Amino acid sequence: MNAKSTKQELALVERKIRAMGMEEELNRLRPLSGIYRVIKAMTTERKLESLLDVITKETQSILNCDRCSVFILDKQQKELWTQIAQGIDKQKQIRVPLSAASIVSECARTAKQINIADAYKEEHFDPDFDRATGYHTNSILCVPMLNRHGDVIGVFQALNKSAGAFTTSDEEWLLALTTVAAGLIEQAQAYLEIEHFVDRTLETLAQTIDKRDPLTAGHSVRVTNYSLLLGESLGIPQEDFPVLRYAAMMHDYGKIGVPEAILWKNGRLTPDEFACVQQHARYTYDLLSNLPFKGRLESVPFVASCHHEKIDGSGYYRNLKGEEIPYLARIIAVADVFDALTSERHYRNRMPIDQVAEIMFSGKGNHFEPEYVDVFFKLSSTRVLSVMESERDQAIPAAIKQFQSVNLKRLIDLVAGSKAKKHEEGLAGIFEAIYNAGLPPNYQSLD
Repeated sequence: MNAKSTKQELALVERKIRAMGMEEELNRLRPLSGIYRVIKAMTTERKLESLLDVITKETQSILNCDRCSVFILDKQQKELWTQIAQGIDKQKQIRVPLSAASIVSECARTAKQINIADAYKEEHFDPDFDRATGYHTNSILCVPMLNRHGDVIGVFQALNKSAGAFTTSDEEWLLALTTVAAGLIEQAQAYLEIEHFVDRTLETLAQTIDKRDPLTAGHSVRVTNYSLLLGESLGIPQEDFPVLRYAAMMHDYGKIGVPEAILWKNGRLTPDEFACVQQHARYTYDLLSNLPFKGRLESVPFVASCHHEKIDGSGYYRNLKGEEIPYLARIIAVADVFDALTSERHYRNRMPIDQVAEIMFSGKGNHFEPEYVDVFFKLSSTRVLSVMESERDQAIPAAIKQFQSVNLKRLIDLVAGSKAKKHEEGLAGIFEAIYNAGLPPNYQSLD
């Protein structure tokens, strides 16, 4: 071998050594860079699922494994369910009974981490999932997620280390990341509990006002549900839904200041009485402004108090016009009037549905935002009727499911006499039977 060949071989060896050193350095730094990305996500991302998605992806990279899953413990159902599961359709969940003979259940029951090199040699391993999906589980690392009181709230699971079994170092990294994930989940659960408490409190307050008059009981809940359906179909930003929900729920709260003699009057209101009723929008703003709505929710009192404003400026109580009216209030206005027209009142029964549509469409551009009316009447008839029939003190009729193939506008056209297509035959009659159930046969509505 000549000197030139020897020199080339030495250079090649040196390059390989440097490459190996760089690879070792990269492997050493990979966990640190992963932790950095997790911390960065925590400072910029507020959605729990997005945060957990970042954590599972970084865990997969740090541990050099095939996939990771985050299981949440449902204490009431006594089962674990996947908040995040790599390799599984996001629309699907894996649910495992806490009592099951599975690794994640064992981890949750014992509150101890489990590191298994060969799953099929472990007695607690359940191969049913592998058989159902075609996946083959080799190594497993499970770490329990604990809340601040030391109670198990879930399990973080990593599967199939690329090179053999999970190491002690892997256990330490997963324990650190699991602590972060557990804190985020506990915080999210606490927030959901608070949100649920606020929802129930506001709903109770709204129903208290509605139930001053038996005929308006449930009005606020239905208006809220109609508003949310319309907001969903309009594609409003997710962060606006809490404002819409609370404002719709509390839109009539100011009626606490209107005398019952006027609210319950069995007949048309005098101009003075109507002026008194109009004051409820102002009262709504004044009362809700005293509640501690913070951040984006600060707009709730204003939005709620604008539900009687009209596009042409003839509404009350501020006489706002067009886009001066918050768009969420314009959504609530459509839901509010629709519910009023399709519900019983002291001076009339439910208005015939074709008359309801006529009034709503005639209000486009003067009372209502035109697009919002059009989108509302494109809603699924089944979804709208499910909300509408919730005012009756009975189970929602099963027949409502038959309207899934037609939107509300088409159903009303059928009721008005349009020729039915094959899959629409009989729908008009079924609707009339549901809509007019319990009404006197000779009733006449007052427009």
